[in-house]
Amino acid sequence: MSDTAAPPEPAPPAANPLAEGARLLGPAGLKLALVGALVVALLVPQYMVAGLIAEREERQGEVRAEIGRAWGAPQTVLGPVLVVPVLQAAVRGSEPGAIAIPAAELSMAATLRPEARRRGLFEAIVYAARIEITGRLGDAAAALPADVTPDWRGAYLLTGATDLRPTAEAPTLSLGGRALPVEREGAARCGAVEALRWPLGLEGPPEPGLAFAGSMDLRGTEALAMLPIARRLRFSAEAAWETPSYFGSSLPHRTSGDGAGFRAEWVGGMAERSLRLPADGCGAVLGRGAGMGVALLEGVPTYRMVNRTAKYAALFVLLAVMTYWLFELVSRVRIHLLQYGLLGLSMVLFPMLLLAISEAVGFGLAYAVSAAMVMAQACLYTAGVTGRVRLAAVFGGVLAALFGFLYVVLRMESMALLAGAIGLFALLSAVMLATRGIAARGG
Repeated sequence: MSDTAAPPEPAPPAANPLAEGARLLGPAGLKLALVGALVVALLVPQYMVAGLIAEREERQGEVRAEIGRAWGAPQTVLGPVLVVPVLQAAVRGSEPGAIAIPAAELSMAATLRPEARRRGLFEAIVYAARIEITGRLGDAAAALPADVTPDWRGAYLLTGATDLRPTAEAPTLSLGGRALPVEREGAARCGAVEALRWPLGLEGPPEPGLAFAGSMDLRGTEALAMLPIARRLRFSAEAAWETPSYFGSSLPHRTSGDGAGFRAEWVGGMAERSLRLPADGCGAVLGRGAGMGVALLEGVPTYRMVNRTAKYAALFVLLAVMTYWLFELVSRVRIHLLQYGLLGLSMVLFPMLLLAISEAVGFGLAYAVSAAMVMAQACLYTAGVTGRVRLAAVFGGVLAALFGFLYVVLRMESMALLAGAIGLFALLSAVMLATRGIAARGG
């Protein structure tokens, strides 16, 4: 019996994790994993395109602000309010200043004439507005607090607007049929409102029910609102504009439109019979709140629509490369990973094309042109890659359905989420149907 030990068996070669993973996945699974990694990598240029869209949208906002500074800011209007200075305080600790007495009834009717002003590729919606004012005062003496001594000689009506730069017609106001002179309030503002003072020259409290009337011409950008400082208020606005948006402390009581214009009416009021103003002016007491009014929205908000399109770019890329992968499985064609990447880049460029063209011709036409360009490029490339015109036609049909569906979703507002969810479910169902026999074919 030999004492010599048997030589040790050689150690098995170390396993290669990549090779082992490839063996488990199979050729089709490995290709799918690489394609998935490529889709993730294509999110980087997609993110860069989204940044460009945000930059252009920010520039649009800057241009609108510049046009607003040159033409007129979004306007907020203050209707006539009776202001009575206080001579002295009857109670120690009370601070003399003034008492604002809202009108018993106030009606303001605004007629807007909107237009688009462009600067380069960007535009802003501006308007000229004519505001007709009517109303009547209440019982001013009864509305005063008991602890003040009023100065009726210094009483005046107060009106104003955000931007009172000179227009073709100067504002007018009359009380009891007597035209009133106008004075600027100086540097004082009522919140966001530049004030106009209309001295009354009274010897005592005005007669209850005394009527006033006037008009005001304003220039503004995008929005017009009114501060509801009156016991009973009626405000109306109308313009030849298809897409108004109403905002503020209350929505219109009644609206109407015929597709070419709108008319809206607000009804409201306040419970306060009087408001105390500080000694240094009306401050923010009368100019408080957002008022109620209308914004003239862009018919098709280009940058918002392009931004929403960009959010679907990942879906474009995923559907395109998934279609190529199905071509490989079902039609047995060979497509290189580089060709997958070039196709994905074509899909990523769609939002950029849409942005560039829509700034010049508008969103609707830009969408059609951009979609046609991408479809033509992708179909010709698919025909060259696969060598089969039929597959190129199938791929063109897939893209046409995707672009058409996305356009419908973009134009929808309240039902966009529902339509998008149903569309994605239908897409997944189609992919499941197309891949149901892969295992049976040995894929």
